[in-house]
Amino acid sequence: MDRDMTAARNITRRHVARLPAVALAVLILAATASAATAPTVTTGATTSVTSSSGAVTATVNPNGTTTTAYFELGTSTSYGTKSPSATVGNGTAAVAFDYTFTGLTPGTTYDYRVVATSSAGPADGTNGIFTTSASPAPVVTTAAASSISSTGATLNGSVNPNGQTSSWYFEYGKTASYGSKTSSVSAGNGTTATNVSAPVTKLSTGQAYHFRLVAVSPAGTTNGADMTFTPAGGPAATTSAASSVTSSGAKLNGSVNPNGQATSVYFDYGTTTSYGSKTPVTNAGSGTSTSNVSAMVNGLAPGVYHFRLVATSPAGTTAGSDLTFGSAPPAVQTGTAQGASTSGVTLTGSVNPQGNATSWYFEYGASTSYGTKTPAKSAGSGVAAAGVSAAITKLVPGASYHYRLVGTSGSGTTFGSDVTFTTVAAITIATSTLQSVYGHYATLSGSVSTRQAGVTVTILSQPFGSKSYAKTGSVVTGNGGAWTFAVRPKLVTSYEASSPDGTSQPVSVGVRPAVSLRKITRARFATRVVSSASFTGKLVQLQRALPGGRWQTVAKARLNGKSSATFAASRLPHGTSTIRIAMSVNQAGPGYLGGFSRTLTYHRA
Repeated sequence: MDRDMTAARNITRRHVARLPAVALAVLILAATASAATAPTVTTGATTSVTSSSGAVTATVNPNGTTTTAYFELGTSTSYGTKSPSATVGNGTAAVAFDYTFTGLTPGTTYDYRVVATSSAGPADGTNGIFTTSASPAPVVTTAAASSISSTGATLNGSVNPNGQTSSWYFEYGKTASYGSKTSSVSAGNGTTATNVSAPVTKLSTGQAYHFRLVAVSPAGTTNGADMTFTPAGGPAATTSAASSVTSSGAKLNGSVNPNGQATSVYFDYGTTTSYGSKTPVTNAGSGTSTSNVSAMVNGLAPGVYHFRLVATSPAGTTAGSDLTFGSAPPAVQTGTAQGASTSGVTLTGSVNPQGNATSWYFEYGASTSYGTKTPAKSAGSGVAAAGVSAAITKLVPGASYHYRLVGTSGSGTTFGSDVTFTTVAAITIATSTLQSVYGHYATLSGSVSTRQAGVTVTILSQPFGSKSYAKTGSVVTGNGGAWTFAVRPKLVTSYEASSPDGTSQPVSVGVRPAVSLRKITRARFATRVVSSASFTGKLVQLQRALPGGRWQTVAKARLNGKSSATFAASRLPHGTSTIRIAMSVNQAGPGYLGGFSRTLTYHRA
């Protein structure tokens, strides 16, 4: 400013004599205005210092020139950090200016000052000093234990890390010396309290336990207040007999002792010990004495029901013993069919009403769908099994039927097992052999159900490959209604016997070839099959006997058009052999369609 004033005086001296008065005045004013003053600053005190922050103050007088200001900070007067610049105006009076530094190191001394700058130049404040406080230890609060059972509990509390990385755990034991602790868990580095908890198990029922919450950080360890809890035994639950039992409901009863814990109760019920249903849950309080509880169940189907009382508290769940109410449906057993005839039979069985008024009937029919039943009859209301029977008529002769006994009471319906019977056929048929050698006779025989003599029986036959039966012949029954008839089939043939009362079930007779073996020369054998042309081209085998009753095939041949074949003796081993011809025919029908010749002994040198 002194240099500006000197310049103004020099101008005045050189040019004052030559300038008019007005111009001289303007020049003097301009020179005076150009001499602006730099800001005036004062570093102030701190207003708030924590372990990680410091709020600093200052005053700045812009001295009429637009001015900005900021603070410098550091652990020495070299500073190194500065706050953002801020405008403080262009007034001519001191104005307050402040800033809060954060993220500082706890327990550290910092230098700071204010710096202001305008077009008139900078101005530095004096150096100030403050020291951040040391880190505070975490703050902990021990809270009451919860979920107390007979052998465990949940320990609770809260932790405020106070900005330091912290961890926490619970100490617990039978005395205030503890002796056990939970696993250490991170609490983070926040600045607000957070709830924490940890379960403890394998405790002794009825034993008082001490516990406290402990938090650890670089600033130190903090112990919470000591608290206690006592693991309690679970509630006692007793199931009592049901009352007010009806065909559709009952009143379920029991008693409960909460053993000092808040307890709720309900009844399980159902047709088995798996239950499946339960009554609404009710509050049984938290006392230490036994009280009665009950619940109504309605809308049940008839039958026997299981039930039990269940009590639950923080100490655990207790179920009372299983009891039953209601009555069982009748027990039934299907018996045998007796006295079967061509059109009727008597069905038998047994029924146990099991104490309820019970009715019974038989279902019967050609399949397990039944379709017909006998009239319902009363079995009374006793508790022992009693035999029952019913005669049924108008059945088909020689037919099979299914039947079962059914019992019904107010407690339900029970179905007996399925059993079958067959009515007597009006006429029977049997054969003397299932395999008839071709050209030989088989004897059919049977009887009529009326056991009368002089009844005409018609024999019907259906050779293999035919689609219908045709009359083969007839015979008249003898004494007792018996009859016989000879047939000589050429193919597998099915036979039926028919009388005025009905037709028998079919019976089939198979046909097998008659095979012979003879020696032609010392070197050759011949075989012949007595058969129809249907055996032409079939396979015949020359076999020799082996020890143990086994036979070995030594040669095979196909029958020629004359149903014969020859074999060379050279196929046989040297020495004496027992030989035969074997034949089999792949033809549909019952039995094995094959034949063997008589055996022949042959010696080959």
